[in-house]
Parts: sequence; structure tokens; C-alpha cells
Amino acid sequence: MIKTEARTVYWTVTVYDRYGSAHRSTALHASAARHHHEFWSSKSSTARVGFTEHTLVQARAITTFADLPGSGERTPLPNLPAGAYEVKRFFRFTRALSDGSLTGFGPAVLCTGDDVRYFYEWTVQTQGHAHAVHVDVSTLRILDITLTHYTRDVRLADLPDDCTISLVGGLETGGLGWISSHEKAGPCLRVPLADASEVTISGTPVDERGDSSGHAKAVPGGWLAVLDGAVEVYRSPRKVHTRAADTAALAAAVLKRARQHRGGPVLRDEPRQSLA
Repeated sequence: MIKTEARTVYWTVTVYDRYGSAHRSTALHASAARHHHEFWSSKSSTARVGFTEHTLVQARAITTFADLPGSGERTPLPNLPAGAYEVKRFFRFTRALSDGSLTGFGPAVLCTGDDVRYFYEWTVQTQGHAHAVHVDVSTLRILDITLTHYTRDVRLADLPDDCTISLVGGLETGGLGWISSHEKAGPCLRVPLADASEVTISGTPVDERGDSSGHAKAVPGGWLAVLDGAVEVYRSPRKVHTRAADTAALAAAVLKRARQHRGGPVLRDEPRQSLA
């Protein structure tokens, strides 16, 4: 079964005042969360400011009518993973394009197998109507989608900087997924590729000649990307104009290596399956 994952991360800020009340924001970018902290922590009425990190992981796989829940049955949910707050499962249709890629079609959420079958039958029966959305029904595929919501309390120091957010955004735009991890050397991002190889991205000091003695001077804030723990994909140069430029170069190097390894795990119509 072909399966891909995409994740969205956002933060909420909870402001606790000295009178026992709490006020929570929603769906904030990391930089906005820091601005909230800066604004509210300076208020005399604020007792403390807390942060919650939310991670939404959407897993998608192509399925068939035969594998849908039966007539009148509810859609079974997977077991709640460790650390997860909530899990949802639903279906939707997609169209297979000529290049094998997929594009959405119809309602974004079909909750049960009955909903899927009803919408398919309705689509087939209305193809002859003048105002129908005309589609080649042989190109329709069913997506089985699981949405898992993770939450964890974090500190101000745990919020990623804007460059890290830019990095993961660039990876996602290029069709690459990523997994946040914490290794012995510290936090890192693991980027799975289509051929089962993996790029690990971590922060590392940049070696730069710092004085006339020739001794290397460690400058923090660099990047290191390694394929399968052995092949260096990118290392920040000794002299970087800006961290943003360094991050853009890192993302470009990872995307280039991904293309050499059949690209990222982008869901495609492979193999083709009949819905009839």
C-alpha cells in the first residue's frame, strides 16, 4: 500500500493572570508565539505564560471499495499512538492525472464507507446532467486518511526559530515529509525519501578560521545534512552571509538529493486500481 505523511505544527500560548484566569490563543506561528510572550510577560497582571506545541500528522493511502467499512458500519479508528491527543479517520476521492499524480475531487471528508459509495454512485448517475461536474470516473481513487493530533507543553527556548520554520516549509513545498527527532547530539529532522533512504538534518557549529594562529573558531548556527548517517549532503560553509541564505541552500541541497533518490514519498497512482 502506498502511504504518505504530512505534518503541520503550530503553537498555542496560555496567559495565566494573578487573579486565577487563563486566556489561550490558537494556531500561532512560532515567531507570533514569541511575540505573545514578550507582550504578556511584561504585564504586571501576568503570573506566567505557557506554551503548547500541536502537531497534526495526516497519513494518506490509496484504498479500494473492497477495503471500506461495510454497509451501516462505523469507520474503525487506529489505536491512539503514544503521546497523541486525538485520532480521526475519514475518506475522500481523488483523480489520477496522466502523469500519475493525484488531485482532490469532491467532498474533503467522507466519514464512512456508505458515504464513499453514495457519492460515487451519485457522481456516476449525474454525469449525463447538464450541470454535473463531469469527470472520467475510471480515474477516481479513494484516499484513506488518518489525522493524528499530538500535543506537548514546551518552554520558550523550545520554540523553533524562523529559519527552521522556513526550512520545513521549503521541504514540504518540494513534496518531502519530515519527522522531528531527538538524537544524542540534540534535536534533528529526519526526512524520508522514496527509496527508503533518509536524510538527517541537525544544527552544528560552523568551523571558521578565527585568528592568526590558524585555530578553528566555532561559530554556532550552522546546518549539517547527512544521508543514511554516512553521506554528507550539506554542511554550512565557513562564511555565510545570512542564516536565511544558509537555510535556503540547505533546503535546495536536500531537495536535489531527494530527486536523485526518486524524490520524496509523494502519493501517486501506483499501481492503478479499478473502483468498479
